[in-house]
Amino acid sequence: MRLQFLGAARQVTGSMYHLDTPASQFLVDCGFYQGQDHPRGQNRRDFGFDVAELDWVLLTHAHIDHSGLLPRLATMGFRGEVITTPATADLCELMLLDSAHLQEEDAAFDLKKWRKHGRRGPPPLPLYTVADARNCLRSFRSVPYNRTKELARGLSVRFRDAGHILGAASIEVWITAAGRERKLVFSGDLGSSARPIIRDPQPPEPGDIVVTESTYGDRLHAPVEQTTAQFEQILKRTLTRGGQVIIPAFAVGRTQAVLYELANFLREGRIPQIPVFVDSPMAIDATDIFRRHPECFDEEMNELMRSGKSPFSFPQLKICRSREASIEINDFADPCVIISASGMCTGGRIRHHLRHHLRRRKDTLLFVGYQAAGTLGRRILDGARHVTIFPGETHKVRCQVEMLTGFSAHADRTELLTWVEAVGDGAEVIFCTHGEEQAALALAEGIRERLGVPVYVPEILDSFDLLEPRAGLSAQDGSVL
Repeated sequence: MRLQFLGAARQVTGSMYHLDTPASQFLVDCGFYQGQDHPRGQNRRDFGFDVAELDWVLLTHAHIDHSGLLPRLATMGFRGEVITTPATADLCELMLLDSAHLQEEDAAFDLKKWRKHGRRGPPPLPLYTVADARNCLRSFRSVPYNRTKELARGLSVRFRDAGHILGAASIEVWITAAGRERKLVFSGDLGSSARPIIRDPQPPEPGDIVVTESTYGDRLHAPVEQTTAQFEQILKRTLTRGGQVIIPAFAVGRTQAVLYELANFLREGRIPQIPVFVDSPMAIDATDIFRRHPECFDEEMNELMRSGKSPFSFPQLKICRSREASIEINDFADPCVIISASGMCTGGRIRHHLRHHLRRRKDTLLFVGYQAAGTLGRRILDGARHVTIFPGETHKVRCQVEMLTGFSAHADRTELLTWVEAVGDGAEVIFCTHGEEQAALALAEGIRERLGVPVYVPEILDSFDLLEPRAGLSAQDGSVL
């Protein structure tokens, strides 16, 4: 019985945990490596196990850094089932097909360069195709929150609401072997409490072995009320000087949260009645999926929907699905808000808006989510005065750059510690993953101080015996605390 960390170890991308048990082999998540710090070939690496022997993938949520390699897994011989929540299954249909389309576009671009330079060897191929993604989606099976499902003799799972995005889950896994039952808890990505639209995280019952994310393990978010007030002030300052507010936002979760606040501001007359452009086909489709899953909403959101005050439909909202509609936004000179993907500026239509707005001093580029190391968003946020958006193009950054961490869909340090305290009290060992090294180590130290249990920050490819997990621990770089 072994647990191996194949991704998201001392980094915030590529989540993948492999479990080899007497009952089966399975993964928790199968995520894509994102960001320029990760070579493109990293997503083509060998999985490190016999894919054909894999029985299941337990999927915590739909974000590509957790789900994005599922189509490749299928092309490599996976014939098992992907088990997840109903809302995550719906979102994955949208996101994996979009990811496949981007893979095909990247391969076509690389092929042009390959032909132009007359390179030898096989031509570049997409990591996976749209057809591969469609084939993968046929393996999805849905399990509602809080329902225990037996996958095999000696192996059961249960999904608990993680409050991160629509359908996101923490996963409880019960494994029986050699006459002993071990309970593992995987946090997935945990949401921040008291945020609008979806419910707060629902901590599982305590486990023997806990694997927790640590994205904001060394930081605190501003209170919701403070974030709302700051957002309002940023909007007012920009609109007063005649500028436009450009918001890179993840299509799933962040776009809907931003719309929630903007709808309130406009309805209450707290900002001028300006147009709000949503320029992301994926965000538009994702919002439709949100409408189909009110079972994930908190009570306040359900009341808004019942009263006809949906934040996903208000007079000032302008939906831009076509490329032509997207281009037309650039001709709009009056104050407005433009929301576009991707949230870290690594692709999508947001790059075209940055090309037009970075040089404009009266405009504001407002980040509302985490910017991973190596991404274009992170370079701008770190103060770069010149950036490359498309190959061969350098652009000056003259606009105002702002950051609101309070919109984050991730729990902050205090919320992570509270969750771990409920789940990990009495655990044999707690692993901190899915965080940059500094954040993971800081959270590990906080957990040790609170609970007094062994805490470990694994390196990539670290492997542990689930029956005796402490036996594999050794001090390295202050990892064991």
